[in-house]
Amino acid sequence: MATVMAASLAIITTICLLVSALGDVPFNRAWDLAALPSAVILLAIALLASIVSSMQRPSAGRQRRYLRRRLELEPVQLHQMRSRTREALRLLAEDHSTLRRAGVYDLLAITDDWCHLARIVDRPGRALFEHERCLDLICGYLRANRRLSRWVPGTYIEAGDEREERELREELCLGLIAHLTSWESLGPFSVNLSGADLSGMRLRDSGLVGVVARASVLTETDLTGADLRGADLSESAATRARFSDADLGGADLTGIQANQAVINGANVTDARLCDAHLRGAQLLGTVFDRTDLSGADLRGAKLMRADLRTSVLDGANFDSADLTDARPPAVRGPDVPRGSVAPIASNKDNDRDFSGRLASSPDANNYETMRTPI
Repeated sequence: MATVMAASLAIITTICLLVSALGDVPFNRAWDLAALPSAVILLAIALLASIVSSMQRPSAGRQRRYLRRRLELEPVQLHQMRSRTREALRLLAEDHSTLRRAGVYDLLAITDDWCHLARIVDRPGRALFEHERCLDLICGYLRANRRLSRWVPGTYIEAGDEREERELREELCLGLIAHLTSWESLGPFSVNLSGADLSGMRLRDSGLVGVVARASVLTETDLTGADLRGADLSESAATRARFSDADLGGADLTGIQANQAVINGANVTDARLCDAHLRGAQLLGTVFDRTDLSGADLRGAKLMRADLRTSVLDGANFDSADLTDARPPAVRGPDVPRGSVAPIASNKDNDRDFSGRLASSPDANNYETMRTPI
């Protein structure tokens, strides 16, 4: 403050000296003429500068509050979000399907909001922890399988409570997948759907990388084009499920019950299909690159144009399988002991027939005519 006053006095004195010299008047007269106007002008400039500075720079208190919000969540905000979560769960427990649907929307919105908060704060640990809890709640609802009876392939569920519940569960599952795709930059996230009944759901082109769904029910589920890299679907029931063009690279499908499933053109690189049940499954044009098919049941499967050259076939059963134009080095049957390789009954032209069990149908190369009706 003293420095500002000294500087102001020096400026006023300089102005008075200039007026005295230029106007050829005594200094005391120049002081009387110029001092007051100069002081008023300087005061106005200082006041204007102060106003501009206060507008551009927040107060110290505001700045501290802003930094605190940036660093971590405030208790009030945390309490509000948790209250919203409890209300969403209350709606999900209601008997009326409309109220449960509202709970689904609320829970998905809250899950998104936690990710928004995690992105804007400098310490996202708390927000991400609360987000994982929301994911656990969503997965827990899907695993509970409430109001569901056993899905029978080929049947149609009439309008009623079960149909409404299955539609709601499908909507929740699609919302979960959309959320995981939108916020994958904050991941990876832990998604556990083990034992969940996802029968009949239409989950085409879904992003489910690394999902854990052991012993889940995927009967007649449509996963065409889905990204299931590294997923764990072991011991799942997937009769007549559709995995065409899906990415199953590195997935664990040990012991999966996928009889009559459609897996045409899927990527099964490094996948584990040990002891898998694939009777009557369609695997047209599938490349089994380093795929483990040990002990797999492929009786009656359609493997036209399949590439099995680098796969593990120890103890696999290919009885009545259609292997037209397939490219394996060897094949095993139930009568071939482990540790040995069945001989190849090859065609001189292009190694077409290697199992001696080719289908004789004239439409063996027509993919559409061999599609299993669903």
